[in-house]
Amino acid sequence: MRIIRRCGQVAAVVLAAVLVTATCAVGDNNPNGTVFRAVGWFKGKSEISADQIKCEIPTISSAIGDGSFALGLWNTYGRATIYYPDINNPFGNPCGVWIQLRNSLINEGIQLDHVQLSYKIKGAQRLQGVVPTRKKFPQACSAFRHDTQFVGARMDPVNSTTTTSDSGAPNVVFIEMLPLVQPELFDCLRTEYVGRASSLFVSLSLIVHATAFGTSDNGDSFQSNTIAYSLNLRHSCGNGRVDDGEICDPTTPFNSCVDVCQSGTCSQSGVPCDPVSNPCPAGLCTAQDIPAECVCVF
Repeated sequence: MRIIRRCGQVAAVVLAAVLVTATCAVGDNNPNGTVFRAVGWFKGKSEISADQIKCEIPTISSAIGDGSFALGLWNTYGRATIYYPDINNPFGNPCGVWIQLRNSLINEGIQLDHVQLSYKIKGAQRLQGVVPTRKKFPQACSAFRHDTQFVGARMDPVNSTTTTSDSGAPNVVFIEMLPLVQPELFDCLRTEYVGRASSLFVSLSLIVHATAFGTSDNGDSFQSNTIAYSLNLRHSCGNGRVDDGEICDPTTPFNSCVDVCQSGTCSQSGVPCDPVSNPCPAGLCTAQDIPAECVCVF
């Protein structure tokens, strides 16, 4: 055993594998996120309905693990995919997405500066013949392959007795990534992939890699470990069945836009009706590969 003195602390180090949960600062040295760690993706508790969206900011005790989501490339149940997460869209994960960051330094806080995002399409090479790809991303969308969100938050030392964080722990913060995916990236992906037959692919798996950057109280720069988020973009309209996220499908062997008369009003069109004398009219399902695809029109 040998004794090593760092940062005014005395640590007994056994020359064998040991697990250290609190670490003193070593500038620009953060192996596997042991000092400045991106713990993962989370969201807060929520109450979501067609009328209102209520979200809680996640804390150590209430955070719900996240990391993946699915929505339509054009829309979900008729609600347009504009950006992600969409705080105004009940189908757009309005209460996510939050990244948890943790400081394990003793006696030193870390000031978060920015989070760097990079994107790729899982399995992009499979579609290389119809969509030219480089580094697992459409070449035409290369300008949107990276993004940076500048955010300010402080993580106090792990041994701090006071805190500036609302997370429930002085050395932990939750940062909302809003948006995680910009409208321009969605527009470019639609330009490249929409129009391809749903038999070629039924979804795009957009992988988002996030890395946080911060500075400790003594001026050392730290880069966190990188964590990944998966956003599954559905492309199933026109395949002959009504899938999750769709109101109807224009190629089903039956009319999937049948309205129902309930208490004198058609449930979808809202027009007056009578089950016997004035039944609800059948609607038409919009075609695929347009913004309002797989939506009933009455």
